[in-house]
Order: sequence, then C-alpha cells, then structure tokens
Amino acid sequence: MKKIIYFILTLLILSCSSDDTVIDEPIQTPTFQVDLLLKRWQFDKITYNGNTFDYMHQPNCLKDEFTFANQQGQIRQYNELVFTNSSCSTNSLNLEWRIKNDIISFYFGDVFITNYKVMSLTDTKFVFSIYRDVDRDSILDLIILEAIPYQ
Repeated sequence: MKKIIYFILTLLILSCSSDDTVIDEPIQTPTFQVDLLLKRWQFDKITYNGNTFDYMHQPNCLKDEFTFANQQGQIRQYNELVFTNSSCSTNSLNLEWRIKNDIISFYFGDVFITNYKVMSLTDTKFVFSIYRDVDRDSILDLIILEAIPYQ
C-alpha cells in the first residue's frame, strides 16, 4: 500500500512541476535579438500621420528615457522616466515586460498595460509602434517611436 501511495505522490509531483514550466513563458519565439533590447534608451523621433518629428525633450533637463533590464534583481523590468515640465519634474513608470513574437507586452503585476510592436532593433536604434488616441476622436492612432542608446 505504501508503494502505491508513493507512486501516486510521485506522479502528482511530476505532473504539477511540468505544468508550471509550460504556463506563461515570459519570452516566446522573439523575432528580434532580445539582448539588443537590454539597455538604457532615449526617445529620439516620433512618426504620426506620416510625419516624422524630433522627440521634444524638456530643455535644461536630462533626456526622457526608458530601460529594459533582465538580470538578477531586475527580472524583465521596464523603467521609464519622463520630464514633464521645464522645472524638470518627472513621471516614472516601472513595469514587467514579456515577449511573444514581435510584441512586447507590459504588465503591472498581473494587470496588462500596453503593447509595443517591434519594427526593428539594432545595437544603435530601436523602432517600435504603439496605438494611442492622440487626436481624441475615439479612434486609435498609429504612432511609431524611434529610440537610440542613452547619451
């Protein structure tokens, strides 16, 4: 009887542990080299309605920036810092990121926040698109953002 109980417990433990590795894999089949993403970036250009503009950083402040980290103590962390006025007041954002194909999804805990669609990623340029209702007409607008390594 003990052998049967141990056998059943062993099967139960093995089946539970294998399920844990299948559920919610945080990086699935990326279409870009994830290691290139892991750095500090500054916003550089914005394309909206077919027009490309230089990103407007606050004068006399540091550059608006974001960082992708994936190391001990910062597993899949995204941090963003934006200067909101000429006094250099800031808004910061800290999220967790996950990748599936060419989409980077951002979460606050288990709550989904937004997606970035990676258009291109090299060591010197990161181009991604997002959808936002910029003109407040209840229709999402395509925005393409370009970032360069922080300088």
